[in-house]
Amino acid sequence: MERRLNTTRPVARVGTIEDIVAIESRPYDELVTARNIYDLFRATAHHAGDAKALTVLRSEDPTDIAVTLTHHEMLSEITRAANMFHQLGLAPSQGVAAFLAPTLADLPSLLWGAQVAGAASSINYLLSRQAIFDLLTAEGAMLLVVPARQIDEMCWSKALGALEAVPSLRHVIVIGGDTEGLSGYMRLDDALAGCGGDGLGFEPTADRDDICALFHTGGTTGRPKLVRLTHGNHIHAAFGFAQVFGYDQGDVVLNGFPFFHVGGTMTVGLSVIAAGGHVIVPSPYGMRLAPVVERYWDIVAHYKATVVGGVPTSIGAVTNSWKPGADVSSVRMAVTGGAVLPKAVGSRFSAATGITLYETYGMTETAAAIAFNPGHGTPISGSVGFRAPFSETRILRLHSATPEICDPNESGLVQVRGPQVFPGYLDPAHNVGTLDPDGWLTTGDVGYLTPDERLFLTGREKDLIVRSGHNIDPAAIEDVANQFAGVEISAAVGMPDQYAGEVPALFVVATAGADLDMVQLRQHLDSHVHEPPARPKSILRIDALPVTAVGKLFKPTLRDMAISEKVRLEAVRICGPEVQVQVDVRLDERKHTVVDVTVSGASARQLTELDAALKPLPQSYAIRRAPKDE
Repeated sequence: MERRLNTTRPVARVGTIEDIVAIESRPYDELVTARNIYDLFRATAHHAGDAKALTVLRSEDPTDIAVTLTHHEMLSEITRAANMFHQLGLAPSQGVAAFLAPTLADLPSLLWGAQVAGAASSINYLLSRQAIFDLLTAEGAMLLVVPARQIDEMCWSKALGALEAVPSLRHVIVIGGDTEGLSGYMRLDDALAGCGGDGLGFEPTADRDDICALFHTGGTTGRPKLVRLTHGNHIHAAFGFAQVFGYDQGDVVLNGFPFFHVGGTMTVGLSVIAAGGHVIVPSPYGMRLAPVVERYWDIVAHYKATVVGGVPTSIGAVTNSWKPGADVSSVRMAVTGGAVLPKAVGSRFSAATGITLYETYGMTETAAAIAFNPGHGTPISGSVGFRAPFSETRILRLHSATPEICDPNESGLVQVRGPQVFPGYLDPAHNVGTLDPDGWLTTGDVGYLTPDERLFLTGREKDLIVRSGHNIDPAAIEDVANQFAGVEISAAVGMPDQYAGEVPALFVVATAGADLDMVQLRQHLDSHVHEPPARPKSILRIDALPVTAVGKLFKPTLRDMAISEKVRLEAVRICGPEVQVQVDVRLDERKHTVVDVTVSGASARQLTELDAALKPLPQSYAIRRAPKDE
């Protein structure tokens, strides 16, 4: 007997933790019947088949449409893609199809089709060719999907040589153009020929625990870190976002994230479509293109978008492109996540647009779903909201030998458990210290829960640098720096930044007696760090790295030094090179970082400008004039 079709549409208006608890009073399998993500697309096509599901734009012009699909049409395209991938060798728990492409018209259906047939891996096209080949090799990719040269020269060029370099790779599938006669390459249209969209030609998995996606996060060349996500992870994340944000068939949601990011595939992707909504992709390259940012509000008005948003840097960018009088009457909420939202950025956005901004919190390892400010509630500034339905969040005391639960309002290490939490990395060695046998995921973030269970984040224990929502593993920088002649050791940390939240800063210790050429070191890093966002903004030479009593590197001290360097750079920029700055970084009683700044040689006007420049940063800054200047 066929399972009852059921979308993830909201079952209640969620505004408080009590509303989430009320949802949990019903059996999970009664609320969510899907056993695989194909069930979600089938259910939505059944309930909202003629409604629009996906629109992908070619450019910033809202009328320049590459494709518009209804939910019926999307199901058909996903079915065709799944049948194609199955014919090419993918099967549940067998085979990976990798994607190296911007969000072209065909990409979402192909990606979800690969997840139905087997597993999909969407790779960041900004990575170097060698890093891409390392990822393909680590995940055992069987197929690689790329755009034709005339569509995207960069992606095409980076894929050249993959068949020879990656032992598991069988075919390269080319979207929208010619194969140029290359052996092992096939045109997408040819691969799809004969693949029907009326029904699957194979039996999809019925096991929610089967892997359907791989995402890369952190890692360096030769040791990529690959996150495995299951059908169940996707289903629960889609369900959670729909319940807490209130996604339904009436929603039109702008998705400016890339599809190699869980924000693009889940937060404003599958979650919206599974609830019957309409996803608008504003360009193949999302919000990376300046013209898209400039015309963002035109796109909002044209499609009568109900949900807008992006990472904090995107929020800042679209605030700058706001035009008074823009029609945002259709918008019910703006969503941000992926990095700490500077208060000044959020305040400027809401003041300019009149739209309420809702923060959310997630990780690749949780399919983006940990905590949400409910769409029908009142967001609290600085809070990332309540836990996802049917999940748990707990706060552990830092540096405790055994797990000790923190009291309400006491900061500690954030852990999460639930159906959205991944089963582990592809390499089990990466699980150590991250995923325990009881299913608790250690996020690496530090925060506290209020008595009404709102989560506030106050910092990070982990060393990842989060730049505009993108995770950067410090080792990706340190490994390259340490190979440079004259560098004994190095360490990278995040430096606060008004636009990106934080950017990499590198501290280097020179080999004894070495004449370390800092200019050549900079050139070396620019040439060999694979991701441009990971290239350090500041490189500072120090005598020795700070260590603990047992000799372990102590990065909190370096992070404080990076804050001090940021203050110095801003002071010199505003006040001139003669300015003198004393910086003291400390934690207040709530474990929030407070920075006391004493400035000598600056005018009152310059101090006011410096205060304004530092206010958008995540820390709290207190600026005073040196006594001798008073």
